[in-house]
Amino acid sequence: MADVDPDTLLEWLQMGQGDERDMQLIALEQLCMLLLMSDNVDRCFETCPPRTFLPALCKIFLDESAPDNVLEVTARAITYYLDVSAECTRRIVGVDGAIKALCNRLVVVELNNRTSRDLAEQCVKVIRGAEPAGGVDILL
Repeated sequence: MADVDPDTLLEWLQMGQGDERDMQLIALEQLCMLLLMSDNVDRCFETCPPRTFLPALCKIFLDESAPDNVLEVTARAITYYLDVSAECTRRIVGVDGAIKALCNRLVVVELNNRTSRDLAEQCVKVIRGAEPAGGVDILL
C-alpha cells in the first residue's frame, strides 16, 4: 500500500458511495501518512500536487452524506497541506462552498462523540489556516 501511485490515490479519494467509502478512507489515511512523513516538500508536492488533491479533498466536505470519520481524516489531510505550505490556502478557498461546508459541520458537532469532536477540531484548524486567503471573508 505504501507505493500506491498518485493517480490511484486521487481516484480512490473521489469515490464515496457504499463500499467505496472504505477505499476513500484508505486513500485518505495513505495521503495523510505521505504528507506527514515527507521530508521533502517539493517531492511531496510533485507526488501529490495541491492543485489536484486539495480540490478533491474539499469536495468530500461538499458531500452531505460523508460520515464523520471520513471527514475527520479529510480535514486532517487538508491541515497537513496547510502546515507544509501557506500557499495551499487559496486552493481551499477556491473550491466553491468548501469553507461554508466546513462551518456547517461545526454546527452539527456532537460533543459527546469523540470522532465528531475530532472533526470539529480539524475543521477549526482548516478554517483558521484558510484565513490568510480570505476564508472567513467568504462567510461574511
